[in-house]
Amino acid sequence: MLVLGVNTGTSVDGVDFSLVDWDLSDLKNYRIVKEASYQFDPNVKHDIEVVIAKQKAQLEELSNLNFLYSQFVAALVLEFAKEFDQKIELIGMHGQTVFHGERSTLQLGNPSIVSELTGITTIGDFRTADMAAGGCGAPLTSYLDHMLIRSETESRATLNLGGIANITVMEEGKDTIAYDTGPANTLIDLLTRKLFQQDFDTDGELAYQGKVDESFVAKLIARTDYFSMSPPKSTGRELFDEKYADRFLDLGNKQNIISTVSYFTAKTISNELKKYNLSKVYISGGGMRNKFVMEQLAKLNPGVEFLSHKEFGINCQYKEAILFSLLAFTCYHKIPNNLPSSTGAKRATVLGTIAAR
Repeated sequence: MLVLGVNTGTSVDGVDFSLVDWDLSDLKNYRIVKEASYQFDPNVKHDIEVVIAKQKAQLEELSNLNFLYSQFVAALVLEFAKEFDQKIELIGMHGQTVFHGERSTLQLGNPSIVSELTGITTIGDFRTADMAAGGCGAPLTSYLDHMLIRSETESRATLNLGGIANITVMEEGKDTIAYDTGPANTLIDLLTRKLFQQDFDTDGELAYQGKVDESFVAKLIARTDYFSMSPPKSTGRELFDEKYADRFLDLGNKQNIISTVSYFTAKTISNELKKYNLSKVYISGGGMRNKFVMEQLAKLNPGVEFLSHKEFGINCQYKEAILFSLLAFTCYHKIPNNLPSSTGAKRATVLGTIAAR
């Protein structure tokens, strides 16, 4: 079955598509057919970032933005489909998270709109069923890791560096667990825009120009309750927002700020990795292009080999798009597709809301 996965991450840095051919008899027997990435419409991106930054919106403003985002995604799907000569049978759309808390979650993106405009059955709303079952609604990536990457002969972990960093730990003889470690790109991007008028720190070039204040990082970690919480747990830009990023401004020097906030990402991830007996960690997400962060991770974890997902046939950039293709496929076939050991849900359940054509 040809299923198109659509992902827009916390960083609002683009829209990724992955078209996957799934085999119902064996999920590991999948084939990546076509992948593509598209830039955000600048107006849609701006409106989303305003809502996320403010963490509030007028009802009319939020409703209109939901329609605008859905129409934007539908237009991209039609553009993608023009370049492909086979029929896309299903769409899995995560949507754009604008709020994710302990009691509720909200993603822009209505599957009924996308289905109507594209003529393709669309599945979205992947987090709410898990939260209704007592879970965190995140991280969802652990389901893909558990189904496609887990090994019975060695302990493995995956690390996704999006706006928020999350890990999936798959130790031999133990349940798969996953949770958000804290920020990945989001604080770096916020401060790079504020101080240098750039959307992100390309290859970590700005970070290399400054000096890390390790004492500042240690104190900030100690003062942030999230880092002392036990999993399952999840977080987002409602905590690691502009106000949180502004704490780094006390460092004064612009380059030192970027260097220190980049180290902060690596250090908070490393603190979690050290809790497990791991030799291999498979990395995905846009943050792996930040050479400074990757270098700091290697220094902080000398016994760990950081690898890509290539041996599983997964292009790291499109891992989450593949995930939403998988979640849509399993939802369509009524296969439970959450992972209670990771999310904290009371039971396994089917995630997703179907808008059929």
